[in-house]
Amino acid sequence: MTVRLQRPLVVGGIGLTMGLWGLDSLYHSLSGVGDVFTLGAIAAGGGYWWLNRQGNKTKVTGIPQEIDRAVLDKAIAQVELVINQLAIEHPESTQIISLKQQLTQSLTNLTRTHRHIAITGGQKVGKTSLKYTETPALFASGANGIAATATAERVALDADLVLFLTNGDLTATEYKYLDTLRQARQRVILLLNQLDRYLPTERDLILQKLQATIGNTLSPQEIVTTSTAPAPIKVRKIQADGSAIETLEAPPVEIASLDSKLTQVLATESEKLVWGTTYRQIAGVRTEAKTALNKVRRDRSLPIIDRNQWIVAGAAFANPLPALDLIATAAVNAQMVMDLGALYQQKFSIDRAQVAASALGNVMLKLGLVEVCTQTVAGVLKTNAVTYVAGGLVQGLSAAYLTRIAGLALVEYLEAQDLVVAEPAKEWNLDLLGNTLQKVFQANQRLDYVQTVVKQGIERLLPDGKATA
Repeated sequence: MTVRLQRPLVVGGIGLTMGLWGLDSLYHSLSGVGDVFTLGAIAAGGGYWWLNRQGNKTKVTGIPQEIDRAVLDKAIAQVELVINQLAIEHPESTQIISLKQQLTQSLTNLTRTHRHIAITGGQKVGKTSLKYTETPALFASGANGIAATATAERVALDADLVLFLTNGDLTATEYKYLDTLRQARQRVILLLNQLDRYLPTERDLILQKLQATIGNTLSPQEIVTTSTAPAPIKVRKIQADGSAIETLEAPPVEIASLDSKLTQVLATESEKLVWGTTYRQIAGVRTEAKTALNKVRRDRSLPIIDRNQWIVAGAAFANPLPALDLIATAAVNAQMVMDLGALYQQKFSIDRAQVAASALGNVMLKLGLVEVCTQTVAGVLKTNAVTYVAGGLVQGLSAAYLTRIAGLALVEYLEAQDLVVAEPAKEWNLDLLGNTLQKVFQANQRLDYVQTVVKQGIERLLPDGKATA
């Protein structure tokens, strides 16, 4: 066997944390775990994970928090922290200077005195009648329409205030777009336009329906009714000789309510509008900086995952285990959790690392990943004519595969966390952990990927690189 145990392992079980500091103690501890106790721990752990998911899935997105100066200052500090951390971990990065320049440019927003107002909406809702920065029309069909909508969103998010026009209740597409703006902390006034085309009783019904539609995204007070391009009406004039002449005349534009709303907003929220725009701009800088930092860390995390997957594979190959115990052994070991956590500035204690290992094992059991994994590996091995040590090899390679999946999932989970220097949160987000694990597994269950793991495993686990018949 080419795999050597070079580091102590703390293996996470299903609802059962096992402190295992060497291969001998690994064998001894596993032989002492009875089937009944193991199954009971699995059931308890799986039930805990399920209850947590049930308790978390009722969350409803509400009206986003306003950007005040404290929120903005915190965001600025976070961006600076990420850029500085990138400079520490990868000082030769060519992005550092550019990121600092982008941040400085974004902060110049705080001193400007004028305000940018953008108007957006679908086709033929009356945008051009208002004298503001107009975005391209939303939701047009075809590739050009998709590009126009993307451009419109960029223009809208760069503005201090957005006027969103509609001429009736929101469609699902319009609502999704409005929600996107609000989740980006954009200040929006919703204009219900072209009311002159409805009867008075119809206007009230439409307004009530619209208020109900936006209830969780925008305050009803942010709906303003206008008629920016009233439809011409027929006017009949009696001449001096008694004859009548009919003409089409355009009624006056009705935007007094909009003027009043804008006056009120600019008088009371002018500074907050600039804070919001600055917040969105530096959020873009933070995303770019965090992406660069995550790439550096991911490149350094892969050798850690690779080393641990073959250590666990060697243990499972030398001492084949039942499928359920395979979850406990191969899901992820606490040593890897601690190593990856340190790489991502999350210094986990042994106890917290064991909790992560247990949680990952619970999720693997819940999603049925172990069975799929072992069946896939066994199927690939059949094509390699492996017979003599097939049982042990299936276990070892499955352990390697599951450990790698768990390690990659943990990396993605850590990448999603805020960059902090304080002690990390004491509780794991089991919803996020489970969703991440499922996504990573689906992305890495390609046959060619499994074949690569099998090929590498045969070379590592068998002295001559192939099984003996």
